[in-house]
Amino acid sequence: MMTDELANAYVGVTPPSPSGWALYGATGLTGRLVLERAVARGHRPRLVGRDGAKLAAGAQSHDLAVAVAPLHDHDGLVAALRGQRLVVNAAGPFKQTGGPLMRAAIAAGADYIDLNGELDVLEDLFAHHEVAGAQGVALVGGAGFGVAAGEGLAALAARRLGGADFVRLSVATDSAFSTAGVAESTLSVIAGGGHEVRGGRLVRRALAARRWREKRPDGSAVSFASVPLAELAAVRRSVGARRIVAGAPMARGQALALSVMAPLLPLLMKVPFVRAQMAGAGGHAGAAGGRTDHVSRVWVEAGLGRRRLRGRLEAGEGFAVAADIALQAVEETLRRRPAPGAHSPATAFGADFITRVPGVRIAWED
Repeated sequence: MMTDELANAYVGVTPPSPSGWALYGATGLTGRLVLERAVARGHRPRLVGRDGAKLAAGAQSHDLAVAVAPLHDHDGLVAALRGQRLVVNAAGPFKQTGGPLMRAAIAAGADYIDLNGELDVLEDLFAHHEVAGAQGVALVGGAGFGVAAGEGLAALAARRLGGADFVRLSVATDSAFSTAGVAESTLSVIAGGGHEVRGGRLVRRALAARRWREKRPDGSAVSFASVPLAELAAVRRSVGARRIVAGAPMARGQALALSVMAPLLPLLMKVPFVRAQMAGAGGHAGAAGGRTDHVSRVWVEAGLGRRRLRGRLEAGEGFAVAADIALQAVEETLRRRPAPGAHSPATAFGADFITRVPGVRIAWED
């Protein structure tokens, strides 16, 4: 999307103060998309990262400030974030970047937003609720497509039902690219083993133990299998459902093989071929093929007692939508900060947050 088109996507929305926030990961694919959208909206973020030359090259055309601080340099990160109202972490894998940046943000008194989709990383962010609250800092995890869209759709479904004791999410991110960061994040999730929510608790369950199908608008079917997405933690906290399952697109044969091999995966993932296969199991298409018609989707089935409600959310290409969601979170935080403490997007900005992201469409089946 060109710069003027990006600006037009937010027509009628007055941007907040354009400076006073930092972006970590601006030299990566997602970070570049966030920066492109931010600049189109008149923002002037400080670019923070470990490679000064790459940061300077990205900042030069926009005359932006740069701060060089590698992840292992806590004091350097704190200095880079001090005086900033918030920092956006767009650099995966978040298992490596999330902890250091979050702790630096808390120390610097800056709010923190990331695009994470890794279950254990989001759980770690939630575990920092009290310390962040004591420091007056808001932590928002999952401001990317999977968590923000999945949790948002589940929260809206629960609101329509008057609550929910069961939620099943099916997340299909249609991406035009495949990146090393996404691949490593996927491998990290799979290596952590299967999980779902039962009795209100996050419990272990075999990978791909549950398998189902969803229908696209044209009637064609998509096969899903249960995987430990970060949406589980977000929905458990914001919706309060007692049973939650989340899944990604996976052929039935692959899902069956994955469930059988689950106990051996820690060893098998040391084999390059197996790692490559597993990296494709995270719901990211990662193959453009010249296409320009990418549609990322989330399906929800929610239940309260005997009542059931189904809904479908549609948006565009996965990385682009993630960048739009992140910028929406930035602007809403700059306008009115979430309460200090740890949040997912729905608890930070409300269940309607995902509906305010440009290009998001939702349909319900009552």
